[in-house]
Amino acid sequence: MRDLANQNFNIKKPKATAKFLRLILLIVVLAAIFPIGKFFLKPGSLGESSIVLREAPRNLKPINVDLTESINSEGVNLITQSATFKDVQYGGEANATATRSFGGGTYILSVDATLPDPVNTNYQVWLVSGQEVIPINFMNGSKNTWSLRLRSSDKYSNYDGIWITLERTKDELPEEHILEGSF
Repeated sequence: MRDLANQNFNIKKPKATAKFLRLILLIVVLAAIFPIGKFFLKPGSLGESSIVLREAPRNLKPINVDLTESINSEGVNLITQSATFKDVQYGGEANATATRSFGGGTYILSVDATLPDPVNTNYQVWLVSGQEVIPINFMNGSKNTWSLRLRSSDKYSNYDGIWITLERTKDELPEEHILEGSF
């Protein structure tokens, strides 16, 4: 049998509480140091750069810059012009806006038009300089909303006139003039 009178009920527990208190103290000190360090050590102070590099879109194409163009630290200065159109066919029912930007070897043309729905025909955009007329492309759209977007090398900036024609055949000759304009 066991002698219950000689039992020692004052058994010392392991010093886990001291380790636990040290761990808590370490966490508190680190929690206090971290925000203070972030406040005093701003980005760029330890050789870090504040510039964020991102991947460029995949459909970008390089351009050749003419060294005679005005280039500043922010890029190439593009000249932007808008065209005013006159309806020569439908008595004011047709209208369009065109803008072009060029410089640095690049030419950008944007044409938006409200035109009657052509039946089995196409609308085409032409650029004009004096007696010289060149076809650009057929317009895209349906019903009465039509548009054209062109991005090319700068070979069109000396053309100051623009036509929209109704074409029955796909050839190099302008047919029925709808709108005529100039930049």
